[in-house]
Amino acid sequence: MNTKIILIVGPSGVGKDTLLREAKKSLPEGFNFLNRYITRAPCSNEDNFYLDEYAFEILKHKSFFISTWNAHDNYYGIAKNSIKNGINIISISRSKIKDFENSYDNVFTINITVPKENLRKRLENRARETESEIEQRLNRTYEKIEAENLIEFDNSGELEVSSMKFVKLLKSFTDE
Repeated sequence: MNTKIILIVGPSGVGKDTLLREAKKSLPEGFNFLNRYITRAPCSNEDNFYLDEYAFEILKHKSFFISTWNAHDNYYGIAKNSIKNGINIISISRSKIKDFENSYDNVFTINITVPKENLRKRLENRARETESEIEQRLNRTYEKIEAENLIEFDNSGELEVSSMKFVKLLKSFTDE
């Protein structure tokens, strides 16, 4: 099997980490879920590696990462050596899709979406931001996603239903 990259993108709060956590429980071996390196301690929904900014900058300088970005005052990175032969599933910033498309032939991007009011409730329940910060997130405009193979995924349904649909979508990449 050749290397396939499945990029998971979408605004903060749409449920990317929840869908990925549920998919890990259901998918057979052969699906490589990559952990991000982040300069923020992970919350209970995430499974990432925490680094302070100094350690992150050292690794970045030593070309440890295939892709890095800054979001919400934190640094994020994906280690080059974490990508394996087979299907690699990676939650990233939409601005970094080209980093992967420039390095790999089989890259697919899944854009996770929910209606604005669902997103508001999820952000409020997460309790990570102030009301003002939530409003800023909700009012942010996003440029059209530029990706060679873009798939839209509506995550506004019940968790069980959305998770089943998401797992089915990910399993479909074994057929390609």
